Amino acid sequence: MSTSPSGARIQGDDFQHLFAWYQALRLLIPGSDVALIEIESADAGNVDDVVVRQRTGPDEYIQVKYSVDASRPITSDWFTTADGPKGRSPLQRFVASWRLLKAKGKLPALTLFTNRVLDPEDPILRLRDGLRATVGQRLQAEAPASRARKQLGRWAKHAEVSESELIELLSNLGMKTDQGAWTGLLEATRDRMGFLGLKTTDVDAESGVTTIRSWVKGGVRTVDPEQLQGQIELRGLRAGESYVTLLVEAIDHAPWPEAAQARLDWVNLFVGTEPRARRQLHDPSGWSSKLRPELVDAARSLVGSGGSRVVVRGYMRLPLWFLCGVELPDTRGHHVACVQRGQRWTSETAAGEFALVEKTTNLGQGKEIAIGLSVTNAISADVVDYCTRGALPVSSYIDISPAAGVGSSAIPDGAAGKSWAVAVRDAVRRAVRNHDSRRVHLFMSGPAGGALLLGHVWNRVGPTLVYEDLSPGYTPTFEIPG
Repeated sequence: MSTSPSGARIQGDDFQHLFAWYQALRLLIPGSDVALIEIESADAGNVDDVVVRQRTGPDEYIQVKYSVDASRPITSDWFTTADGPKGRSPLQRFVASWRLLKAKGKLPALTLFTNRVLDPEDPILRLRDGLRATVGQRLQAEAPASRARKQLGRWAKHAEVSESELIELLSNLGMKTDQGAWTGLLEATRDRMGFLGLKTTDVDAESGVTTIRSWVKGGVRTVDPEQLQGQIELRGLRAGESYVTLLVEAIDHAPWPEAAQARLDWVNLFVGTEPRARRQLHDPSGWSSKLRPELVDAARSLVGSGGSRVVVRGYMRLPLWFLCGVELPDTRGHHVACVQRGQRWTSETAAGEFALVEKTTNLGQGKEIAIGLSVTNAISADVVDYCTRGALPVSSYIDISPAAGVGSSAIPDGAAGKSWAVAVRDAVRRAVRNHDSRRVHLFMSGPAGGALLLGHVWNRVGPTLVYEDLSPGYTPTFEIPG
């Protein structure tokens, strides 16, 4: 079903207004350099959607481009195609804005912010660096006869600007593309509101859209902290309790990383060129020598900032979700939460009864035990095969599954997730005692939220070695001390 032109405009306005609200919240972040936020600024040329005025750093001029689908990526043609017979292209508009703002005497920071994807094959755009999202610095280093420099000449001719000035612009134009859907921006906004002690439902976050729209309709262009606080009180957004966000990027990068108070980027440490292939580290020793120590440091930094309530988000597999819970434990007074199937699963939910089924397979290979958590999928046969082929030093394999059956809805919500985690921990404690085990080998198939909550309550169990599913087979990751 296609979106009508008016529907596309409404979606675009809502996205831009939510983005403006997300930026306006920076006014209240402790230690922030942001002094004012301008919406549809009167003197910013064509980069006027959101202007962030900073006390010491360069002002940020952000142009927001929203697309209802992925049919038109950011390409060279997009940059150089006018929006009508008498219109100008995006590149021409950026050049005009750059000259206007530069003439004011303070070098600006321009940003193209869009949910459109970037063409990775384009000679110039493929040079975007991972730190500032600009292309100018790498473009400057290209050989004169390269495809990129030839395209630069065409761009310069189109925009009627010298190549050196265009490179200067492209060194200060951040191309933040691939920024994900409305839901991603909504989640990031909720995170930032939660950090500020505000209410965090979708409705609360979307109230920011209403706030920005009312300011735009009323001709309010500049917003300061006092105005923002006034709207927060007017709309009843104050919650009293705050939380911090831990972002872990293991199998893929996540949009909106700046919404997190602590970020761990491990994507390049994993083997594989796409998320589903990233299961093992280039250096397997890194599970214990790098990943776990860095997560421990991140947890300490959150504690140091007063964050005992932590929302964990990002793209990672079950062992790392489990480790996040382990390093933010219930025993140190932490509360953890994550978004699972659109719901917030949190350790603050009281645990109830959760019926489990335990099935034991005797292996007689040592004095340790293997535990398999069959929730989403039944993993007993695969784990027993792995233990046998690898001669793991285990006396028994114990498969633990929900009594109601294995499947994607075996743990239906956060309350059941907390109850399942506590029930599993208690079951493993009993198994360790009954088998006089020296160590637990842990295999999992289940929801990320369940792994997080299980790690959170994983204490008085004993040394635990956690395994990653390689499909087929498994590989050991990190070991949790007893």
